[in-house]
Amino acid sequence: MKISEAGAKKHHPMVFGLWIGFMGFAGIVALLFWLVLHFSVGIQYQKQVEKELDGAVQSVWEMYGQTDFDTNISFLAGTSSYFIQILSEEGGEPLLSVNSQGESARPQQENIADVKLFERLDASEGFCNYYVEDETHDSQWAVSAVVLANHNGNREVLVISKSMADVDALMDLLTSRYWMITGIVLVLASVISLLLANYFSKPFRHLNKNAVQMAEGNYKTRFVREGPSEARKLSETLELAQEEFNRTEQLRRDFMANISHDMKTPLTVIKMYAEMLEDFSGEIPEKRKEHARKIQEEADRLTEFINDSMELARLQSGTVQLEESVFAMRDVVGEAVSRACAGREDFEFDISCDRDSAVKGDRRLIERVIYNFVSNAIKYSGPQKRAKVNIRTIQNNVRVEVIDYGIGISKEELDLVWKRFYQVQPHDRKKTGMGIGLNIVSEILDMHYAPYGVESVPGKGTCFWFMMEVCNEKM
Repeated sequence: MKISEAGAKKHHPMVFGLWIGFMGFAGIVALLFWLVLHFSVGIQYQKQVEKELDGAVQSVWEMYGQTDFDTNISFLAGTSSYFIQILSEEGGEPLLSVNSQGESARPQQENIADVKLFERLDASEGFCNYYVEDETHDSQWAVSAVVLANHNGNREVLVISKSMADVDALMDLLTSRYWMITGIVLVLASVISLLLANYFSKPFRHLNKNAVQMAEGNYKTRFVREGPSEARKLSETLELAQEEFNRTEQLRRDFMANISHDMKTPLTVIKMYAEMLEDFSGEIPEKRKEHARKIQEEADRLTEFINDSMELARLQSGTVQLEESVFAMRDVVGEAVSRACAGREDFEFDISCDRDSAVKGDRRLIERVIYNFVSNAIKYSGPQKRAKVNIRTIQNNVRVEVIDYGIGISKEELDLVWKRFYQVQPHDRKKTGMGIGLNIVSEILDMHYAPYGVESVPGKGTCFWFMMEVCNEKM
């Protein structure tokens, strides 16, 4: 199926996602800065003004009645930019009024000490803080008031106020700078996010393009290692997959050639001998017997191949259930060797066992593994006509080794012998099978979670082995 490249080029989710992520992060940072600016800086500064006013009220209250009271009031007002009034409850007229320059002056705003002042004092036990709109500067006055004295039933009240215009001006300046900085940050975040997104997504776009080509059957495409380490590792992984695809494709082609040959040859032989049996040897008992034997051998070979292919398919499909039992490994090895050596009296097979240990598994399948190893040893031993099986107990495991003294397997092919359809090249070993047997072995041993492997020295022989855990249960 051809994958459309137009759809792949139309959208780049990684670029868009990284851009959204960066912009979202920049927006969150800007929002947090706004919250800090307005709900931390502004409120803290406001509380600081209230604290200063409370301190000033305390200082004036302590100075009240001293001979230099008026001078101290003027000095306090001038140095701290306070507006200070002392009002009498009788008539509400100011007894003293000093502006922020420390000069006697009329109140800068009449409603700083409004008609509700004494009501606030009644409700707050003689001390209160409140705010009044600053009509001149579009701001507020922070006000603190306290009862200084009581003469003939009339209270004298100290009112100290300070305009918040400076605070608001500072906040306006910070806000304007905030918007400027936020705009710069968002622009930079957008540019940086696009650059980083392109850096991170570019190698993945290239990998995706090459992967599409590989999916379409082009196994010679080149994966360039670029970008972050994850992209480089992915490129290496895809190259390994490509090599495996190439190898599998080659094995598939070899298999199709082999299956064509190995099925066609016995069928041709069967047909040929059937015709000979019909035309020439029907009346000659010796010839008839020989031709019938050939037909039977070729039919058996074809049947064995079909059975092996079906068993491999069942193992790989996961439909085979293990029928586990406890059995002695020596017994299973003996049975497999006897069956493989039937009719081969000229072949010498030595079995060595250091301890009669039991294992737990599917006896039939484990015998199939050993039978396959033993059969291969017989086929590939060459003129030596001998092989051996070692059964050794290593710690808590039984290791079975099937060793032949044939021509061996090259180092490059050791890891490939377990692959489906794979056969050792004819110039290394005699080509007598379909390359399915060892693949069946690997599937069976994988089902038993049994380690296995092959060791070989070209020209000296090969050792196939596997290990199973010793079982102490009664057989």
